[in-house]
Amino acid sequence: MSTTGQGVAAAPAVVTPPSRYGGRRARRARRVAGTVARLVLTLLGLLTLLFFLVRLSGDPAGVLAGPSATPEQLDAVRTALGLDQPLLVQYAQFLGDAVRLDFGTSVFTGESALGTALGALPATLLLLVTTMVTSVVVGVPCGVLLDRGGRVTRAVIGSTMTLAQAVPTFVLGVLLVYLFAVRLGVLPAFGSGTPATLVMPTLALAAFAVARTARMVAAELEQVEDQDFLRTASAKGASARRVLWRHALPNASPAVAAALVVEMSYLISGAVVVEVLFAYDGIGKVLVDAIFARDYPLVQAAVFVIGVFVVTVNIVGDALLRMLDPRTARARA
Repeated sequence: MSTTGQGVAAAPAVVTPPSRYGGRRARRARRVAGTVARLVLTLLGLLTLLFFLVRLSGDPAGVLAGPSATPEQLDAVRTALGLDQPLLVQYAQFLGDAVRLDFGTSVFTGESALGTALGALPATLLLLVTTMVTSVVVGVPCGVLLDRGGRVTRAVIGSTMTLAQAVPTFVLGVLLVYLFAVRLGVLPAFGSGTPATLVMPTLALAAFAVARTARMVAAELEQVEDQDFLRTASAKGASARRVLWRHALPNASPAVAAALVVEMSYLISGAVVVEVLFAYDGIGKVLVDAIFARDYPLVQAAVFVIGVFVVTVNIVGDALLRMLDPRTARARA
């Protein structure tokens, strides 16, 4: 039969379902873009706040020129530092220098301000690492006892953790100096660079972290203790210890691990107090010394380094939580 002059039915269009991998890549790209934008906005806000707060603290020209400086000498110092320019011009120059990671030279040492700040950072990182190791080694068993121990054990551990969180870091530091340096004479009271000088700063800084770690572990164990997989393991004859260490604790650890990473960003504020108290040569002590000396380039460089560290740690903690606990990623998708 001839088909001339008759319409030919068009083949139905084939609709290709969107690839789940393409959707996953798109979500990952949006997440990365959001992270970068948050990082840039946070650093911009930090630099802006730093710029104006530093200039509210006083005139650096008067500090550099000395109390007996003439007006001509003060004007010369302001011109050399660019302080004679309008404030918005100074701000634009400051942001441009910050983008190039050029914070100038330290007023009193004559060295690169950023280099001085970065040079003190490893000592602070060492203090934070030893603090976190201490919080894990002590805090995790305490958290287990806080959730699974007897009534007396829970009461003792809970009271101790509350006390550790209530005592200010500088008060605990003074008590440690009195006990170990003055009374017992077994540890140096001040200084840095040796393992012995790291003990008391770590103990002073780790007390609060140990308490937080213990309470986080106890809270996570309480959330997973009624899960079906634990009842199944118990029904198969697994001992209570095996159920705890092989099933309950590993399932509670992702949130605790991510929280511990973020905890480092909070500990750095306590590290400033500890470093000044024990004359520990970290970036916190460098920052405080620069503030009292009104060494503006060094103050700006130190705050910038600390800010980048805090933002980076928070981003790493969020990424670690997504990696270790896929439920978090699905909940935020």
